Amino acid sequence: MKPNNPRLLAVQTLTRVVGKGGYSNLTLDHIITKYRLDSRDAGLLTNIVYGVIQHQLTLDYLLKPFVKNRQLDPWVRCLLQTAVYQLQYLDKVPARAVFFDSTEIAKQLGHQGIAKFVTGVLRQAQRTGFPDPAAIPDPLERLAITSSTPLWLVKKLQEQLGATKTASILAAINQPAHASIRVNTTKTTPDALLKILQPSFPELRESPLTPIGLIAPGGHLAGTPEFAAGDYTMQDESSMLVAPSLDIQLGDAVLDACAAPGGKTTHIAQYLDPDQGGHVTALDLHANKIRLIQQNANRLGLADRVSARMLDARQVDATFAPESFDKILVDAPCSGLGLIRRKPEIKYTKQADDPRHLQQIQLAILNSVAPTLKIGGRLTYSTCTMVKEENQDVVAHFLADHPEFEQVPVLSLKPLTKAHGAPALQLFPDDYDTDGFFIASMIRRK
Repeated sequence: MKPNNPRLLAVQTLTRVVGKGGYSNLTLDHIITKYRLDSRDAGLLTNIVYGVIQHQLTLDYLLKPFVKNRQLDPWVRCLLQTAVYQLQYLDKVPARAVFFDSTEIAKQLGHQGIAKFVTGVLRQAQRTGFPDPAAIPDPLERLAITSSTPLWLVKKLQEQLGATKTASILAAINQPAHASIRVNTTKTTPDALLKILQPSFPELRESPLTPIGLIAPGGHLAGTPEFAAGDYTMQDESSMLVAPSLDIQLGDAVLDACAAPGGKTTHIAQYLDPDQGGHVTALDLHANKIRLIQQNANRLGLADRVSARMLDARQVDATFAPESFDKILVDAPCSGLGLIRRKPEIKYTKQADDPRHLQQIQLAILNSVAPTLKIGGRLTYSTCTMVKEENQDVVAHFLADHPEFEQVPVLSLKPLTKAHGAPALQLFPDDYDTDGFFIASMIRRK
């Protein structure tokens, strides 16, 4: 079997992501580039990898009667999962191709004995059929298996949002994420960029959430000359709502306290005029992430209004003078549960107590930045998660400890009819087919 066979690469990619904690999007990009896959093979590889990760618990449930309690090497389990995913979810893939390639992969990565085992499992499943998850009697367990979501997360969402909304969210996160870009308005306009890109991306259209966003069902939008020239950047639509919530003026001094990789930093910078003193200070803990912020600012032509420095955001009050900033963004470290559609491995790496632990970090950052905001200045707190422990509860705790701050409605450039949690803004993945996101705005009154 050739080393660039997409089914072989899918098993190797999944073994790296699931077994060793790699990031699916970064690992896939590396593999596609390394093996110079054409669009067809890259598409099959991407489909299998994301599909297996998205449906991992379902696939394990389907395999259990045939694998029983046998301890499998991680790559063998990944191989069986890829085979079952293709047989169950991909209508246009012939079963004979799945059987043949799965056997050959088992021989190549293992030995003849493993190949016989893999073939035996698939043949038995073909003869007897897979178990039906819809027959699971317990409704919570059934939803967990059919949506491939850990039981603790299903329970938490149902407790906070109800059964109907939870089922809708879990159905949405297993659908493919569309591509979205933010137009760099210092270089071009959405209309002008749309005319340039539409011949190559005919389904590209304006975002319903933001006037500076364009969306498409898919496509390699990061591979165009216009992207390289800084006419736009990749960013989810929900994330594009953060910078406008700050009500930035041309000459503002802005702090982006948790900035990497710089998507929101550069969006803030688009609203600033360096000739009027407008500037954004971007912080992160790690040197490599500081470089990412600088690279993004350079590519977009915004480096003259961005300063990136390495600093723990919990040390802001010890580093900057009181009332140093007109606007402050705390896009806090969080569980990332709103990103499951784009990074499905998040479902399996998080634990039930993570939101509570993260809440302490989130509050420490807010407490640290609060004194550095000017009287009358605006503080925005945002996360890419969906649970109240990291969202509404954090804001409530902060306001209770800081009576000088008042929560105000989140400003947006377009009316959002499906938003939740006013005066904060909570978006769920099933609302607008975006990431799950939370934004709250507060003003320092005295």
